[in-house]
Amino acid sequence: MPLESPILARSQWRTHTISATTTLWVMGDASCDAQLCRLMDDVDSLTEGLRTVAGHFAAVVVGPERILLIEDPIRSFPIFYTVAGNVARVSDGVSALAGSGSDYVADYDSRIEFRHGAYVAGSNTVHADVRQVQAGELVTISATGDISQNFYRQIQYSALRLEEAAAVDAHFTAALDASMSRLLAHAKGRQLVVPLSGGLDSRLLSVYLKDAGYTNVVNFTYGTGKTREVLISEQVAAALDQKWLFCRYDEATIRDAWDTPETADFIEFTHAGASLPHIQDWYAVRWLKEEGMIDDDAIFLPGHTIVGNMHDDAILEAESTSRDDIKELILKHHYTLQPDNGAAHRNVRLTRTIDAFLDQIGYDGSAVSRLTALEYWNVRERQTKYINNSVRNYEFFGYDWALPMLDREVYLAWGDLHPNITRNRDWYEGYVNRRYGATTGQDLGTFAPTDVPKSRRDAVKRILGRVGLLRVVEGFITARAVQNHPMGFNWFVQGMSPAELFAYTRSGGNLLGAYADEFLTDTWNSHSRLFTPEDTFH
Repeated sequence: MPLESPILARSQWRTHTISATTTLWVMGDASCDAQLCRLMDDVDSLTEGLRTVAGHFAAVVVGPERILLIEDPIRSFPIFYTVAGNVARVSDGVSALAGSGSDYVADYDSRIEFRHGAYVAGSNTVHADVRQVQAGELVTISATGDISQNFYRQIQYSALRLEEAAAVDAHFTAALDASMSRLLAHAKGRQLVVPLSGGLDSRLLSVYLKDAGYTNVVNFTYGTGKTREVLISEQVAAALDQKWLFCRYDEATIRDAWDTPETADFIEFTHAGASLPHIQDWYAVRWLKEEGMIDDDAIFLPGHTIVGNMHDDAILEAESTSRDDIKELILKHHYTLQPDNGAAHRNVRLTRTIDAFLDQIGYDGSAVSRLTALEYWNVRERQTKYINNSVRNYEFFGYDWALPMLDREVYLAWGDLHPNITRNRDWYEGYVNRRYGATTGQDLGTFAPTDVPKSRRDAVKRILGRVGLLRVVEGFITARAVQNHPMGFNWFVQGMSPAELFAYTRSGGNLLGAYADEFLTDTWNSHSRLFTPEDTFH
């Protein structure tokens, strides 16, 4: 079978000649090139060597006998492949392999997953017969057409299990120092742009930059007005003496900007084969660029992190948890976007994908195994394919990005901590607040949707649950919140009136579910032609 050169449309790929018959392509941090080139000297030990590579990268190696496709542990730069008709094809853009419009062939199992979860699990994409290289995966395609998949990096918990407060702080700080130092050396004074929310992650980044003496920093936030979250963001930037910009979202402006050919291009570029485009700061970044508010070579620094990927942590206290129970927890947590999510729960291929995942991690029902299953699925699937994939937004507008709190050292350090630390964000909240207080001399809380204490909310939920009203009340509260969304996310739904959107969310639908349905039917933007032939488009 012929091994064709990859179809690499993006200009950021760098080429290295490994031998007269073998070529390496690398995208991402330039520091990764030398690390990867050294590993090519002994391909048989490549899996072990890849675990040592720091930085964000994707790589393609083409030799006479095989093609190697390599993704870093967070799938920083998507790679796609297909093997058909005795030809293996590889590309950095899914459309080069899948076609669109009348050439598009749907993967219907993927579409079911997508509308209920906003991404496609495993190596599948929304395009039939086109596969993606997964986070932390090495895919080998041989000249005979055989495909092997090997996960060289996944969440693992070490024997350290640090829990003592001072040791945890020091260990996490050392890891953050290593990844941030590498970022600052790479930045070389370039402008760093932080999407600063009222939460913890972006605040930690801005505090770190202040402590490091890095002054070329711009913080920005956005919304329909000066909400509590926006005011916290403004207060943080002022306390750190860093520049702060606010982009006000206006319904008419947002709707006009969304329904343009440029936005259709944005949707195509950012969906990356398997993900709902992440539109949260799309308009704000567009505004920053059009108004010339930031440097052309700015580096965006979103607060995506390995911290907080655990959910349903009460399951860790159970005496035992069966395989079926953990599968049900994954389904209930990740496939919840529609009023009725039964189709996702009954999807045989999705169930098999989760089973294969549990086989891969050696699920045995133990507490560590439960922690691994829930946290690693979240990291590898939703975090990678929906949250982290938001960096496509920055790339679309021509900017670089960095995710230091998802780089190797921080990723591994998190696995050294005791489950009592990693099961929730309590320790992390204290850590960020301590660092913020030490830097600014101020004590500042964290944005929360409500000021009502969690204990009181839980008590009310228990009462409502006993009388059978919990789901009704929660649906009504959610629907009201969507109608008055502080970031105007309801304005991105094109095919429902406000009354219809209220009814949809009150019955259990999620805004992302509404987006997903419109994305899959090419109705999210009137210029989009990803899936629907133009001559039958209505």
